[in-house]
Amino acid sequence: MKLKLSVPQWHYSMLMDYERLAIFKEAIERTVNKNDVIYDLGTGSGILAMIAGRLCKKVYGIELDPITYEFAKENIKVNGFKNIEIIEGDAKEYKFKECADVIISEMLDTALITEPQVPVINSIHKRGLLKEGGKIIPEKTYSTAQLVVAKMNHIYYDEEITSKSISMEVLYETVDFYKINDERVSYEIKLKPNISKKMTLNIGLRLNTYTQLCDGYMAGSTPMLNPPLIIPIEMDYTVYPNEDIIIKLSYKRGGDFESIDCKIGD
Repeated sequence: MKLKLSVPQWHYSMLMDYERLAIFKEAIERTVNKNDVIYDLGTGSGILAMIAGRLCKKVYGIELDPITYEFAKENIKVNGFKNIEIIEGDAKEYKFKECADVIISEMLDTALITEPQVPVINSIHKRGLLKEGGKIIPEKTYSTAQLVVAKMNHIYYDEEITSKSISMEVLYETVDFYKINDERVSYEIKLKPNISKKMTLNIGLRLNTYTQLCDGYMAGSTPMLNPPLIIPIEMDYTVYPNEDIIIKLSYKRGGDFESIDCKIGD
């Protein structure tokens, strides 16, 4: 499939993340049928709406940002899609003309903290907009936590630098988008440092999120899909071998970094 695309500068990196696009394309092609009505929530450039539009009866692509909306609308027109309607609006509130057979929603970020995936999908369920037996892409996310040596004293993505891990990676959260999920969450996570002697370190927490798009299609981190997130916890903290560290972590899904509270517990 060849498409002509114009995008805002900040969307260019998303289009260049071929792994991210490829796995969404595979999931959409595996899920969508010719008579389906699709919602593409947070349509961005419209690329996922156009992938679905080749396969189904109707796509409603909704975008909150007015600049991105104009790009998406032009992309749909230039590429000749007659069955895609691009809407400027808030997916949490917009009154769709009909219910969906499939919902595509790539409003994801690590641990679902800074993007509104959870509140938007919650709103869809509360309003009964997904048909019985309908599908959601992605279906689930799985988030893990791991102790690291933090390289900075503020929250950062572990991309161009890599923070040294000092514990195993532990699953602490599973989010199923077929259910209504809490928007504010709190966890106690037990982690055991894999060190051989007492050390004084800048302790941080690395969060990773793995995305199940549909049955059999799982994505790890890519540059523009859930890159590892480092939360510094305590500078110059004394760590002992074989001593469990309890991390108390809370945040608002669909909030921002300011909603994060992360500390060492008793």
